[in-house]
Amino acid sequence: MAVAQKGETKIWRRRKRGKQLVIWGAWLFGTAIFVYCFQLISDKTIWAFVTDAPQQAGDLGSRMLPPEWEYMNDLWRPLWDTINIATLGTLMALVLAVPIAFLAASNTTPSVVFVRPVALLIIVASQSINSLIWALLLVAIVGPGFFAGIIAIGLRSIGFCAKLLYEAIEEIDPTQVEAITATGASGPQTLTYGIVPQIIPAFAGISVFRWDINIRESTVVGLVGAGGIGLELNAQIMELGWAKVSVILASILATVVVSEWV
Repeated sequence: MAVAQKGETKIWRRRKRGKQLVIWGAWLFGTAIFVYCFQLISDKTIWAFVTDAPQQAGDLGSRMLPPEWEYMNDLWRPLWDTINIATLGTLMALVLAVPIAFLAASNTTPSVVFVRPVALLIIVASQSINSLIWALLLVAIVGPGFFAGIIAIGLRSIGFCAKLLYEAIEEIDPTQVEAITATGASGPQTLTYGIVPQIIPAFAGISVFRWDINIRESTVVGLVGAGGIGLELNAQIMELGWAKVSVILASILATVVVSEWV
């Protein structure tokens, strides 16, 4: 806000003229970018398909009903594989994320100059690559199957778990660590009694939260051959078995709801 004075009458202005012009210019520039991008999208969009989409969606939905519930007997094993992929992938990520988190935290890393940047690079690299891409690479390396899915989920989850955990380590109460150190405790003892008890609640929350996310992601990696119920979903879509697809989608929804409850 700015107050200008003209004689004895005070004139209230919300912003100075220069700042207001900058804001208007930013809005104008943003609008121009939006219009340009919309034009590019419009030129590469077949609008006949877009306008026909509701009719196609309704036709597809009619083919999925009624669901072929007898097919559910063939889905118990793929569902179990999907849950195992999520669980084992999460466990793998946690085992690797804990030491990386301690190396990345500024108050526990052995070297802020050399070790911490490497740990942060691992965290960023893990988060930058989607689990579907990890699965594509691993299927090509180790072959199709749920083993590739486990590794893909694990590699994707390392960065997520390590990032949240190292932030929790950096937020611990240092007075508790100082109290343990003052008793003459060694480094491992200080870690065990001064740091670990403070981060256990965060560690438990991160573990369950990531497992819940991995339940969803493990259904997707199967689409590229990494095991689980995604394999069945991809097979039925290719065969146009829409009544069975609806059963698969319902089972995935039920699994996600249960994981949310957990």
